[in-house]
Amino acid sequence: MGCTRLLLLGLVLNVAHCREMLDNDTNLDISHNIIAILGEAIYLNCSYVGESQIERVELKRYITSKKAKRLAGFSNGKIFNNGNFSIQASSAYLRVLMNVTSVEVEGKYSCEFESGVDNFFSTLFITVIARPDVNVIVTGETVNGTHYQSVSCSATGGRPVPQISWLVSGLPPSDPPFTVNMTKTHHSDGTSTLRSILRFPTHLQDEDSVTCVVHHPALSNPEFTTARVETYTKPNVTIKAKMVQQEGNDFWVVFCISSGGSPATDISLALNTSEEPQRQTDTDRDMQRVSVQLPTTEYQGHNITCIFHHPKFTHKETRNIMLPTFYLSSAQSYSEPADNSEDFPIPELLALQEGDAGAVIGLKVTENVPRYNVICKKDDGVLPDGVELLGRNLTIQGPVEHHHAGLYECVFSYHHLKAKLKFNVTVKPPVVHYVPPTVQTELRTEYGRRVIECSAADAVPAANVSWLLPEGVSVDFWFNSTSHNGSHSVSEVLLLPACLPLEITAECVIKHPAFEKPESRSITLPLCAHPNITISSSTEWRGGRKYTKVHCSVDSAAPAADVTWYVGNSNNSIASLMESEAHDDGLVSARSSVHFLSSIYAGQNLMCMVKHSSLEAPETRTIAIPEHKPPLLSLSVVRQRHSPLWLAVCDCIGECVESKLAFLPESTKNPLSVNSEYGGNTLKVRLAYEFPLSSHEGQNLTCVYQFDHMVTEKRTVHIPRYYISSVRILNHTSPLRSHYSDGAVLYRLSLHKDSHVQKILLQIEGNVPEYNLSCQRSDGSFVQMDGAAIIFPSALTEQDKGLYICQASFYHHTATVSIQVEDTSEEQMFVLVAIMCLSSASAITLVLVIILCVCCKRNKRTYKQRESLAGLTALMQEPGSPQMKKPEGTEKDSEEYAHLVGYAIVIDVKSTV
Repeated sequence: MGCTRLLLLGLVLNVAHCREMLDNDTNLDISHNIIAILGEAIYLNCSYVGESQIERVELKRYITSKKAKRLAGFSNGKIFNNGNFSIQASSAYLRVLMNVTSVEVEGKYSCEFESGVDNFFSTLFITVIARPDVNVIVTGETVNGTHYQSVSCSATGGRPVPQISWLVSGLPPSDPPFTVNMTKTHHSDGTSTLRSILRFPTHLQDEDSVTCVVHHPALSNPEFTTARVETYTKPNVTIKAKMVQQEGNDFWVVFCISSGGSPATDISLALNTSEEPQRQTDTDRDMQRVSVQLPTTEYQGHNITCIFHHPKFTHKETRNIMLPTFYLSSAQSYSEPADNSEDFPIPELLALQEGDAGAVIGLKVTENVPRYNVICKKDDGVLPDGVELLGRNLTIQGPVEHHHAGLYECVFSYHHLKAKLKFNVTVKPPVVHYVPPTVQTELRTEYGRRVIECSAADAVPAANVSWLLPEGVSVDFWFNSTSHNGSHSVSEVLLLPACLPLEITAECVIKHPAFEKPESRSITLPLCAHPNITISSSTEWRGGRKYTKVHCSVDSAAPAADVTWYVGNSNNSIASLMESEAHDDGLVSARSSVHFLSSIYAGQNLMCMVKHSSLEAPETRTIAIPEHKPPLLSLSVVRQRHSPLWLAVCDCIGECVESKLAFLPESTKNPLSVNSEYGGNTLKVRLAYEFPLSSHEGQNLTCVYQFDHMVTEKRTVHIPRYYISSVRILNHTSPLRSHYSDGAVLYRLSLHKDSHVQKILLQIEGNVPEYNLSCQRSDGSFVQMDGAAIIFPSALTEQDKGLYICQASFYHHTATVSIQVEDTSEEQMFVLVAIMCLSSASAITLVLVIILCVCCKRNKRTYKQRESLAGLTALMQEPGSPQMKKPEGTEKDSEEYAHLVGYAIVIDVKSTV
């Protein structure tokens, strides 16, 4: 009884497994609410995503709630079209392109799918909207003297009715001064027109544009339309007056000015007189001017008024100006000597100094007239020679003399206005004045000598200058004297050696009548300054050897210093090169230098000894010569990116000779490149060697430097030995004997025919750090790679099937693999599943027969009974048993699972057969 229950359980599980593989859910993929724009086209998509076999698909439109009209469809491999539609269709997909020419397209539609067993149905609704056309018009009118503007914004042919709003300077218009009127019109085609009028007085609106904003569902964003409108600008008004001359007469020109205003300003002018002079109007861009020309004598003290009218003014604007009244009075004179800028009034008597040059008599008058005439005379006669009237001054050309004395009279006049000035000029005899000198002393150096100068300048009369020096001092001197405008300048100069053995003091004595006693100035000359000693060194490379050059510079007073060189503590001097240079300031620069091979005095001190007359004892400066260090070797081997050759680089840093640097083994026959680079105290020699990997793979490469005393320095690098053993396929494959090459193994690999983005995964066996992997078909065309994988982005085609050869390479190491790609379709899968089910049913029947036989022959040996049960257990472990049931997973994993099961079925069928 237990055996029968076991058989029934296996049969039920096998049937359930087969139903699970063949059954699927069904549904429709349809958009139920569609918005269509009048005048454009829309797509209606009906898609069946289930697994039933669809025989017929139709798109219908409902005329009534129960009655529908067939529009388009697909049946028995043919497309039917009951309208002017563009149709794309298959057994499970219908795509209709419909032109929306009127609002009658709006309504209810349905998609229907028919199969041999079931019918599938879904409805959709189309809503038709129309995009409006926006137009803006600006008009103007004048009502009762006030200018108004109206901006009309029309949204024509919209469905549903659009919405219109206004923006002025980015904000909704205020009421007042703006008013908005709306009118709506419906059309027979189901659309409508909305018109909005924005009206405002021009003088109360300061923005030069307004914006109409239209909102509508057919517009992705609100439509902004800006209209330019006329604006008024408040002008700046002013009044000005200026005086002009015409034919010797003076006139006032009064201007009434309006600038920056819009529209033009109405300007009038009030003179408050019975006469009306001629007026002139000028317009220049944004400026208006009304001017009138008035005689100065007739309009003295008159008040002139400009009156301005403009729409931006709440009331008329006025500007006033008062023309001045002229006067001429209060004349007086004053003296302006050429050497004195101070003014001092002298009403009646004016005294001048005899001999003064360029004397000026200023004439002052209190007035506000634009100009006046001046006539001067002396003693009721003409002005004497040398006296001229220049502007408002009487100027005496040359020195003042006795005939310049007398009574002078000057008359000032402007039309009927007059003023007189009388003054008496006297000439005083000359007076002798002592002018003390300006005393200065100066110490400087010229041409290697010290120069001391003592000067007494600008004195009347000339001063007496002399020098007092200590006994025993012998000097040279020279004397200089100049005169200018009656003053005298005297200087006496001492010439002394630049360097003196003793400190001396020189005293300059100045005598002059203006001094109560002689004045003196002293200058002390100090001892010579100690020399300035500096030592420096520099290095250079020649022929791979370093040379050192040491400089000792001494700046001192003449004569030049004596420089000697010593090494260490020895008394033996070394040869040097000496040069000197004299400067204009009396100093002398001495420069001594020594040049030697650096290794000769390496690690020792080099001393510079300086002797000079200003030094009590010689002074020394010491510099240390760096120790000699052996060169440093380094060796590196790198793979070059853009070359099939490897590169070995040997660097030698220090005192290196190019000819003593080499590579081992001596079989390195490729060309070697040598490069030397100097950097301060070091020399860097680089020896480069390019070689193919095969020539030194698994060997040691050595860089050797040979010293002069037969000692060598080495650096060694080992070149690894690489290999690529094989290219392995990570996908499930089965080996076959190749039909294309003798003895090579060909791997068969099956891919699903309708699956997308399938990959063949490869793995390189070996120790190479990197590799190049390329695959190509048997016809030589290359395939798409994704790293170490062959990728099939789309469904498998006939071109994708066939032989593929993949090669991995690293320099001269290579490995290849051959793959035969086959496909598996859904029909083949169905046949394999059917064969699996039949084979499973046959196996279960055979097991049932065996178990019945076993139950009938209970008297057989236990060994045979266990052997039968073992056979039963083995048959129950086949791929069609419940233990191999498809695991739960998502639809994303279904294709991979079908792929694995397909392989299992093939193996099972073969083993069963």
